Order: sequence, then structure tokens, then C-alpha cells
Amino acid sequence: MLGIGIIIPVIPAIFYANDAAHFAGLIGEDKIRWTFCLLMAAFPFMQFFGAPILGGLSDRFGRKRVIMVSMIGTALGYSLFSLALYQQSLIILFLSRLIPGFFGGSLSVLFSAISDVSEPEDKPKNFALIGMAFGLGFIFGPLLGGILSDSSHCSWFDLTTPFLFTAALSITNFMLVWWRFQETLDVKKYTKITFLKGIENVKKAFTSLNLRTLFTITFLNTLGFSFYTQFFSVFMYEKFHSTTSEVGYVFGWVGFWLVFTQGFLIRKLNPSLAPASIVSKTMLVLGLGIIAMVFPSTIVGILILNFFLALAQGLNSPNLLTLVSGQAQPEQQGEILGINQSMQSLAQIIPPLVVAIFGKNLATFPFVFGGSMIILGWLIFVFFFNKKSS
Repeated sequence: MLGIGIIIPVIPAIFYANDAAHFAGLIGEDKIRWTFCLLMAAFPFMQFFGAPILGGLSDRFGRKRVIMVSMIGTALGYSLFSLALYQQSLIILFLSRLIPGFFGGSLSVLFSAISDVSEPEDKPKNFALIGMAFGLGFIFGPLLGGILSDSSHCSWFDLTTPFLFTAALSITNFMLVWWRFQETLDVKKYTKITFLKGIENVKKAFTSLNLRTLFTITFLNTLGFSFYTQFFSVFMYEKFHSTTSEVGYVFGWVGFWLVFTQGFLIRKLNPSLAPASIVSKTMLVLGLGIIAMVFPSTIVGILILNFFLALAQGLNSPNLLTLVSGQAQPEQQGEILGINQSMQSLAQIIPPLVVAIFGKNLATFPFVFGGSMIILGWLIFVFFFNKKSS
């Protein structure tokens, strides 16, 4: 999670920071926007195919082996990103996002491992631990990324440094998993695995009577929130002319409140409130908050708004995942969570493509469109899923 956080302020800075000088041949606003958006879409594109494959392999061979292989693939991808910047090679640059994108599908394996050892009533709290790890990554990751990419802190720091550091971090994770992680899967299961499993998962998600409503909601929620996560750094560079360090500080603020929410607040609320009750409120706050992002004219206003977004997302994400997990039998957890990851990856592919085509104003379009998608998902949740559950 720390590695994910480190690169958040750095990739947009390559194209949109005030002193951006990489890939000088990309002259013109449209070419820069298309290149950046396609690069952002590359990671979830491969994750879309990788998540169900890795989920199926983890059901067959166990969670530990798959996680270890994924760490090696991630280290390779981030090393290639540094090489791409040194060589000014767009081909290597895209390859460096495709490889860790495929192995980034191991996130569904981590959720499966949590599900393996959790009682149904404990899943919201335990899934929140993953969210808490994300929050910690959002606190320290962007801060580190901003510092490691800023030569004012050290003469040999540049935009390649965070990627080399993240590659080394992935190798360290590999060693820790090999040494400390205990296999969580008691009964292994043979699952047919194909490269097109992601497409099959989407078809299953939208055609299965007991899954399609909830997966549609998950899809819209992830779609809307991805507009925010993928373009907030660009928004900061464009509207406030921020440095990578300043963007890192804002993400650190968001991460702090995510950790507070998922490490403390959710444990106080879940014993008294059902997951569906929490989601019915937090999705609306999240959608409206993302739309409201276009209004603040000061960094203080951005920080206040992000406080409420962090609380809403911190409560929404693990409870929505709990509802998805609840649709599966114990032996189906890897498959169902793999489907969920495919839906999320598909939702993360779309925002960069939409922005590349329609979003010339990066300070408003991603937030208005993204927030609207979450509100649409909230309407479906309230008027279809909740009533059906009742």
C-alpha cells in the first residue's frame, strides 16, 4: 500500500507539473492529455485480466504463492518505469504500467485471505484493516513520493527515485511474505482459468440474479471515485500550481482520516449499524463531496472537503465489500472477490478514456462526472438493493 501511495503525486507530475520536461516530443495539450490518460488506463486494464486469474490460482495453489509471485512482478514494473524516464521511452513507460497492473490483481487475493479467516460478523472490521493499510499508505506514501522526487531535499532525487524505492519495497514485501505469512486457505479448489476470465466475470456479474444489482452499484461507486483518485493530483497541479510535495501533504491528510475511520470509527459503528445502513448514507455524501470539489478556491477549502470525503469513503468501502462477500459461500470467496476486483478494474479503466475524449477542463469535468456516477449508484442501492434485501 505504501508503494501505491508513493507514486500517486509523481506520475501526473511527469506531464502536468510546472517544470515538467519529460517526453518533450509530446507537444500540445491534447497529446499530453491522451498520453497521460492512456497511461493511467494501462494499469487497471491489465488488472482487469490479472485479478480473476490470480484469484483462481490462489484458490488452486494457495494465497501465499500467488502473493509472492505478484511482488516480483510489481518490482519489475516499477524498475522499468525508472528506466523509461531515463531512456525517454514511451514503449517502456507503458510496459512498466502493464506489468504491475496484471500483478496488482493480487489485491483480490489479499481480501480472500482476510475472508478465509473471518467470521461473517467480523468481516467489516477485518476488511477495514486492509482499508486502514491503504490509509497508512496514503499518509506516508505520497509524502515519501513528494520528497523523493524533489531535488530540493537531496541533489540526486528526481522523478525516477520514488519508482526505484517502490521496487525495493516490493522485494522487501516478498521476503516478509515468504518469512512471516501463514497460508490461510484450508481447502484448495480447482478453478478453470483463462485470460478472458475478466470478461466472463463481467458477464456473470450483470446476468446473475443475486449479484447484478450489487455489482452494478460497486461498479458505479468505483467508477465515480476513480475520477477523483486518478485526476486529483492533476487538479492540484492545474488549479493551484502545487509541487509534488504539496500534493503529497494533501494525500497524507486524506490518509490520516482514512486510518482514523477504518481503524477506529468503523469498529464503533458496525456493532450497532448494519453494512447496508452505512452504505446508504456514505455513498450519497461521497458523491456530493466529489462534485463539490470544483468550488473551493483555497487549499484550506480542499482540506476541509477531503476530510468529509475520507470519512465517507472509509466507511463506505469495507461495508460495500462486506455486502459483496456475503453473496458467496466460503469456498467461493476467491471467485466472488475476483469478480468484484474485475468490476473495479473495469471501472478504473473508463475514467481516463472518458477524460481523454471529453475532459479538456481537468479542474471540473472529472469531479462532476465522477460524483454523478456515485449518486446514480446510491439511487440504485436505495431503491433496488435495499428494497430487495428487505
